[in-house]
Amino acid sequence: MSERRQRFGDWRARRPFLGGSLLLLGSVFMAYVAISYGKDLILVGSSTAFLGLVSSSLVFLTGVFALTKPEFSTMIGYVGGALSIISLMGTLGGLFIGMLLGLIGSNLCIAWESDEVEETNPFDWGPNADSDESDDDGVSGLVSKWR
Repeated sequence: MSERRQRFGDWRARRPFLGGSLLLLGSVFMAYVAISYGKDLILVGSSTAFLGLVSSSLVFLTGVFALTKPEFSTMIGYVGGALSIISLMGTLGGLFIGMLLGLIGSNLCIAWESDEVEETNPFDWGPNADSDESDDDGVSGLVSKWR
């Protein structure tokens, strides 16, 4: 049992676990309010139930992405915070509880930093990618990366 706990602790140390978990929990509150009051709001003709379901599902996805892609946690935190505020218009932010949990989780994702996560930048091609020095083939640095 301690080996599993150690592996979970190692996995958790490499990602914004608390921020992602709070984003997931906040989205559950938002979705609960949208589902429980949705049938009444649809009869009235309001689109707030739809907006609440969409925003809660997008906040849920930001929580999942924060846990699976920790190298993008800052960007995910900004998106999660904006979506949590948007949920205020749909379902009162899950009676404000879901919105507050989403905002706290997004702030934790923004503030999270770790040296243990590998930065995978799709635009980084190495140390001499921007140099115009020619290689032995006579091709510049950026062009040789595309071959």
